[in-house]
Amino acid sequence: MRKLFILYLLQLSAISSAQRLKSGDLNLPVPAVRYCTPVKNQYLSSTCWSFSSMSFLESELMKNGKGTNDLSEMFIARHSMMRKIERHLKLKGGNFFTPGGQFHDAVWVMKNFGMVPEEVYSGRGRSESGHNHAEIDTLLFHFVKDCVKYGIADLPEEQKMQIDSAMDFYYGPVPERFDLKGKTYTPQTYLTEYLGINPDDYLEITSYTHHPFYSKFVLEDKYNWTGDEYWNVPLSDFSAITDSALKHGYTVGWDGDAQDEYFDYTGGLAYMPEPIKDFPAARQTAFENKCTELDHMMHIVSIAKDKMGDKWYYIKNSWGNTNAMGGFLWMREDYFKMRTLAIIVNKNAIPAEIRRKSGL
Repeated sequence: MRKLFILYLLQLSAISSAQRLKSGDLNLPVPAVRYCTPVKNQYLSSTCWSFSSMSFLESELMKNGKGTNDLSEMFIARHSMMRKIERHLKLKGGNFFTPGGQFHDAVWVMKNFGMVPEEVYSGRGRSESGHNHAEIDTLLFHFVKDCVKYGIADLPEEQKMQIDSAMDFYYGPVPERFDLKGKTYTPQTYLTEYLGINPDDYLEITSYTHHPFYSKFVLEDKYNWTGDEYWNVPLSDFSAITDSALKHGYTVGWDGDAQDEYFDYTGGLAYMPEPIKDFPAARQTAFENKCTELDHMMHIVSIAKDKMGDKWYYIKNSWGNTNAMGGFLWMREDYFKMRTLAIIVNKNAIPAEIRRKSGL
């Protein structure tokens, strides 16, 4: 996922500027965003999944009357990394080992370790200005590959301590307790008592025709390295869930493909260049032939229509304030239907009829 940001920095694009849509020509209104924290910068780290997940939860907290909170992305990323190492070794290298992840990885960390605010744990152990994980990611990649090579499936405590020591250096030591507003918290009590977040309130939802609708299946994507299940609904319901959530003041997590050449972060637009007649069939084909892959996560915070009546989603990215829209972009409905693999929503944001059909 860090590759996406590097691609952006290098400005690699096969499309001439003359062929592109321009946001200024669409007469899109200034979006009404009720619950949204400032854009952050994942910089040179493969942690878009953690940034988008925390941004999504920060919006949830605002909606729930908990004020503005700045949650630690690196607390989530660090605890998830140790799990990735242990799982990869138990599977003898059979899954994809990557610093990337999904919303359910953040859920697992919250359930097992809690949460901390950014001011308590920035994850920049060397006091660097931005998150640069090149060294630690490379170190851990070679470590697990050597372990697989020599048949090591379970790490002895001494090696776990060595990995912890390395992550302390790069991420910083994880606090066991911390003071906030005159009270002492652990990561667990901060999550449950201060924030009041219930990780089970959130669902990952997809839409593909090779599995039954209104049931769960393991999404076949390498970044789903844990083999977690996603709820499967028809594409019409997939869009209806997203639109209904935004209409009722919720926001939506976005999992999808940002390597399409018409994903123009610099210009602040993502759209499909040609009309698509059968979206369910087209997205299914793109998934099966890997034209659509899960390589990025972002956060949908609003919705609007352009002068032609086309629907656009207003999306918060995690690449800093580095484009003309201050780190946001507009995604047209056709791109959303084609290149979105999954969404994350509060289960209460799902329309009642769809919840009934899914048995929720």
